[in-house]
Amino acid sequence: MRQNNQSFLTYLQAVPNARKFLAGSYERQGKEQASHKAYKNSDRFCYFLEHGKTFLAAGRNSPATLQPVLLFYGLGHLLKACLLVRDPDYPPSTKVLAHGLTTRKKKKQNYSFLQDEVKIQPNGLFAYACSTLFNCSPFQNDKTNMDQLLRLIPEMSPIYHWKGSIPLLEMLAAGDTAVELPLKALDGHSLTERKLKQRFSRYNFSNWALEDGKVKIALQEPLVPYLSHPFYFSSTSHHFYTSLSRDAMDHLPEVMIHYIVLYNLSMICRYEVEWWMDLHQIRDTEDYSFVLAFMEVTAAKMEKMIAAWLQSENNAGS
Repeated sequence: MRQNNQSFLTYLQAVPNARKFLAGSYERQGKEQASHKAYKNSDRFCYFLEHGKTFLAAGRNSPATLQPVLLFYGLGHLLKACLLVRDPDYPPSTKVLAHGLTTRKKKKQNYSFLQDEVKIQPNGLFAYACSTLFNCSPFQNDKTNMDQLLRLIPEMSPIYHWKGSIPLLEMLAAGDTAVELPLKALDGHSLTERKLKQRFSRYNFSNWALEDGKVKIALQEPLVPYLSHPFYFSSTSHHFYTSLSRDAMDHLPEVMIHYIVLYNLSMICRYEVEWWMDLHQIRDTEDYSFVLAFMEVTAAKMEKMIAAWLQSENNAGS
């Protein structure tokens, strides 16, 4: 399934295919006038997809100094396409049109990007997408910093490893249902067996046992790539990972983590021009490595995460 997701995204860019997809989704949700609303929304849906992909392509081909703005707006349009699948009357009000996040515009002296905080607002695209697309509340914490978020992205792990930190624990490969974790892998970290069991509570498992110094878990069905937080999927290793921190922001799906980081970078790019250009020209802080690595990861992964969500909606009707 993994390799077909992006082909499905291309399939949906034809209006008749989009109309059929939307009608099926609206009917399963019990929406009134499903066919009429699918007909009404099919053009908008295709435009959101095309505009998002165009921004994304432009971001990939732009200098690093301009990428955050283009990628952020690309992701925003792709999320709006997904929202139209769940809410045929999107936007339900003007309250959901704002970004839904805020950050300090004037940065402090000795500013560190990794420690920079973003506040989550009760209204706006971010909160609405979390609840509507992923049935999750973003408000377990009302603010987060960039380091907390970047640690949850599997493809960012190598740069943390080179700094001597291990942010994630490898769980299982895509398609697998058996998990075996040595208890010693949890030693020295705040992730306990009890916390691990809580993370699996939203997924069905037929067995949970402690044997031979290992936690052995038998899932009833495989985790879905990109859509199984708090287990995050790597597009390079094709394995799932979970945070070794007990207090991670792992209640958020990964695509929304990318949204927060891109929002902050796009604000810095536009309003903190002197710091932003110094970062790229002088490179005298470790922030540069983290920013550059994230931009490479999100440019490559964003479309895969959106395509996976759309494919899962289609699979719900099969």
